[in-house]
Amino acid sequence: MDGAPSDTEVLVVGGGINGLVCALLLARSGLSVHVVEDKPAVGGTHRTEFPFARAPRLAAFTGAHRVGFVPRALVEALAIELPLAPRDPSVFVPTRTPGRYLLAGAGDHALARAAGGLVSERDRSALGAMFGELDALVSDLEAAWVAGPMAVEDVAARWVRPALREAFVGLCRGSFAAYAARFGIPCGLVKAALAADALAGSFASWDTPGSGAPLLVRHAARARAGGGDAVAAGGLGALARALADQAELAGASLVTGAAVTQIVVEGNAVAGVVLADGRFVRAGAVVAGADPWRLRALVGADRFPAEYSRRVDALARPGGVAKLSVAFAELPRFACLPDAGGQHRATTFLLPGGEDDAVRALGRAFADASAGRLPGAPPLECVFPTAADEGLRDPDGRHSASILVPWAPYDLAGATWSGEEDRFTSAVLDVLESFAPGARALVVDAVLHHPKKLETHFGVTRGHLGQIDDTLVFGDRLAPATPIGGLYTCGRAAGPAGGVLGVAGLNASRRVLADLELALERTEVGLRV
Repeated sequence: MDGAPSDTEVLVVGGGINGLVCALLLARSGLSVHVVEDKPAVGGTHRTEFPFARAPRLAAFTGAHRVGFVPRALVEALAIELPLAPRDPSVFVPTRTPGRYLLAGAGDHALARAAGGLVSERDRSALGAMFGELDALVSDLEAAWVAGPMAVEDVAARWVRPALREAFVGLCRGSFAAYAARFGIPCGLVKAALAADALAGSFASWDTPGSGAPLLVRHAARARAGGGDAVAAGGLGALARALADQAELAGASLVTGAAVTQIVVEGNAVAGVVLADGRFVRAGAVVAGADPWRLRALVGADRFPAEYSRRVDALARPGGVAKLSVAFAELPRFACLPDAGGQHRATTFLLPGGEDDAVRALGRAFADASAGRLPGAPPLECVFPTAADEGLRDPDGRHSASILVPWAPYDLAGATWSGEEDRFTSAVLDVLESFAPGARALVVDAVLHHPKKLETHFGVTRGHLGQIDDTLVFGDRLAPATPIGGLYTCGRAAGPAGGVLGVAGLNASRRVLADLELALERTEVGLRV
């Protein structure tokens, strides 16, 4: 993946998952394709890294720690075997009481059958009805995920069966709370777990308009992967490497450690890019995986129509997430389920507030973040990569945890992140300790990436790992083509929804090929005339 990029038909800026998908498909079509990535490795936020000074050979997921929803159309278009397996168990929600927990196995209805004594018959009935409706919507929307941007209402009219159109629009435009209330789920901890699962990529509470949409994507991921978000064998970095290897086999050239500092526009068409060392690389088309604000900065805001810039600015949302990577001497033992039950392989949700107050506790944490305050007991989403994949452990057999803290403010009221890092890290570990007594004593090292560190480490504006908020879906997001001729975006903001793997790259490749075919047809007509 080294070497100097040369003039090319298509230049892809950024070697994230979407950029690699786009490069692979365009190279297969016979185009000359170069991928330029400024980091030492491809993958974007989907990377396996080694951040621990005290455990330098222990792997961790510092950015994304879930694969997300992989639509069938993407798998068919790639025509390769992705290194993915179902996550089983899929979800673990501990309490502080021995024998009381939720542990759901594989399958999109697994939560209704969860072990641990918390799911009553009334819960099972309500969850069964809700999941049944979501099943039907996921089935109806099979083609919609890869159809390009279209208003939610138009998606409903084109693909959703008439009896569910109103429910679909209400789910996407309305709140998680309103949707869940239709089914009357009695258990507060179950509702809080579903909300925490859905809202991790959103600066939204469970009663915020639009907060229902991520629930649909999470359900689609569970159904498509056969149980929970899939696990990438060898880590998320292995998934990126598999795509990069296939792109190179198809003829694409990949260069890492080469930053693009400018996308050059001549007239109203892209001409190429300028690299950090001053070299100009000419390209017939440029496809950028950067977020909308970084893309605009690379081109120059004055090059875009005012209406497009207003659209981009309207996508901005406050806040973000924080990621704490932790090295453990051994896996923590949860008070509710101390013995091995496979719980460490699941996505684990630690919900302060207990069985009776979990929903209100989520609301308090969101209110704190909205005011620029760090919650004292934040909800946590944890993945233990080394429990699901022994190959990620170091020679001493140590384990890592990837802990996502939702609603971490980008700017703190009356404080700075540099001054609050240690206190915040301690607060996160305190929450873990409250569910897994003794966990703190097992910590070998911990590395915090708060929103401002995520911004610099991964090159994402305001530290938003999903580029834009997960409450924005379908036509609320960007199209792959920009107003500048030959300039396209394959960033996650151009995907159909947050947490949908690779579709922005697929749709960008289709649009590039369609535009090139149209240009060829016009040339041939001109020649005949």
